[in-house]
Amino acid sequence: MKSLGFMYLAKRPCGRVSAMSWDEPGHEKNTAKHVAEWIARGDKVERVERFEGEKSPEFICNPGCTACHHEKTQHIQEPTQ
Repeated sequence: MKSLGFMYLAKRPCGRVSAMSWDEPGHEKNTAKHVAEWIARGDKVERVERFEGEKSPEFICNPGCTACHHEKTQHIQEPTQ
């Protein structure tokens, strides 16, 4: 299969895809900015190679999604007084 290039996928702590961006020459600063924003909000970012004929990744998380809120907060303990 012919390679289409690489893309970055952002995944929420629950594993749902929240954003994606092609890794294209000439767009390095913009791509880096987006990837940094995704990491800052708690997403895991993966760089994957895409091939002709492959099914496109599905956005399964929407902005403002709270489905993984419980998973994110269950690891945070309240300070004891």
